[in-house]
Amino acid sequence: MIPVIYMSLVEDEEIPAFEKLYIENKNKAYMTAFGILKNESLSEECVSETFLAVANNFQKVHNLKPYEQQKYIVISIRSRAFNILKKEKEHKADVPYDDELYFGGDSYSDIDLSAWKENIRRLNKTDKDILYLVTVQGMGYREAGAALGISYAAAKQRFWAAKNNLRRLLAEGDGNA
Repeated sequence: MIPVIYMSLVEDEEIPAFEKLYIENKNKAYMTAFGILKNESLSEECVSETFLAVANNFQKVHNLKPYEQQKYIVISIRSRAFNILKKEKEHKADVPYDDELYFGGDSYSDIDLSAWKENIRRLNKTDKDILYLVTVQGMGYREAGAALGISYAAAKQRFWAAKNNLRRLLAEGDGNA
């Protein structure tokens, strides 16, 4: 079954053509991505991103000959897979090797996990979402912005505001102790 998100991006009369393209190419796309990434979830993410882009540009892709459509998809998959691989390598290089918790260069290892959880629960949903996408998922501001439907600048500003809100809550907790 084709994910509904793709269908919302394709004109109604083009849905059968998109469905056919998706069914005929999803397995090859996955195998291509997996051959590069060697990771199931990253490969699935890569395929999803690629078909989302195909759905966004379906007018153009639909006008290609069938072998050109396959070529377009393979090139897109390979490009996205190598970008994901590059980001994964960069992200792994940035991960600290000690057990301290870091938040933007500040060490909060002396704060217990329950205090972190309680203060994170006190944040509003917007702050929680941006912090999760940037710090846990390792997304850049552009990717996080796209996920939240906001601009790069807004995502960057929202992240720093959320970080400062969490820092303030942590400091208040220290004062109350």
